[in-house]
Amino acid sequence: MRTIAASVLAAVLILCGLIQPVPRIALAAPDPHSAEHPAADLRLTRDDILTRAKSWIDERVPYSQSAKHTNRYGTYRQDCSGYVSMAWGLKTARWTGDIMEVATRIEKKNLLPGDSLWVHSSSHQHMALFLRWANAAKTQAVVWEEYRTGTVASERTWSADRTAGFTAIRYRNVLEGDAKTCAAVSLDHPRYPEIAPAATGDLVKTAQCLLTSAGFPTGANGPTGTFDDTTSSATKQFQTSRGLPSLGKVDSHTWTALLARGTTPQVQDGASGDAVLRLQRALNAALDAGLELDGRFGANTTAAVKRYQGAHGLSADGIVGPNTWAALQAGK
Repeated sequence: MRTIAASVLAAVLILCGLIQPVPRIALAAPDPHSAEHPAADLRLTRDDILTRAKSWIDERVPYSQSAKHTNRYGTYRQDCSGYVSMAWGLKTARWTGDIMEVATRIEKKNLLPGDSLWVHSSSHQHMALFLRWANAAKTQAVVWEEYRTGTVASERTWSADRTAGFTAIRYRNVLEGDAKTCAAVSLDHPRYPEIAPAATGDLVKTAQCLLTSAGFPTGANGPTGTFDDTTSSATKQFQTSRGLPSLGKVDSHTWTALLARGTTPQVQDGASGDAVLRLQRALNAALDAGLELDGRFGANTTAAVKRYQGAHGLSADGIVGPNTWAALQAGK
């Protein structure tokens, strides 16, 4: 009765102009770039998701099932699902057991950067953020993930067997249409033919991303897939930096130099990893070697290395050391 009486009194006072009603405040849409933890699950582009995810990679956030990490995107648990929750802009850090409340299953062949690979069973619970495919067959996934105790958020390439054990899922609030990130661009192609101004397609996107990574940007709009004047200018600048003829088109020498960029550890038969993958790409560009881009240094890669070394006056021992890396990175 007191509550009813109070409501009636308030209504009388408002009608009499003795007090003013409290206006309703319109709630603004959540800002994906807010410095505060989101109050509602955000609607994000794939660029937004990857930018958020990259923050933990850059900050080397250590894995933990109990600790939480705070940065401009909010506060989230430092395990695999907490990491994906942060990247997807979820108001509440999910876990593998309830992530499907905000996601849907998709076919693996349809995975795009910012989607996730997920498993939840009685024996295995894990999820990671999908970045790109490591091979043309789309069986080996490159992911960003919080992996396990003793590691930090990082990029890892999964084997085909590991990838096969996961289900592909997609955040329901992802906004499609953005294409400004090189994370969506594969560097793996069976061949690397010459491309020149006016060319279009995936090879152009690959070249644009490689040039940008080398410090020669091809435009603010990311990999457009069109070999325009900006791309030609960046190509000429890169060629000059490597002592190559400044042609403004990406020939086999330029492809080789671009694809071989990076660290130069000694690798030989039995080795595996990113350096071997870069080597295989560069050999395919230099020799049209037809190597499978699997990051595994086997008999075919050894034969291609010996062939390359012999063609350039190097000791044809099949071992890739400083001299062979130097030749590849110079575009020879």
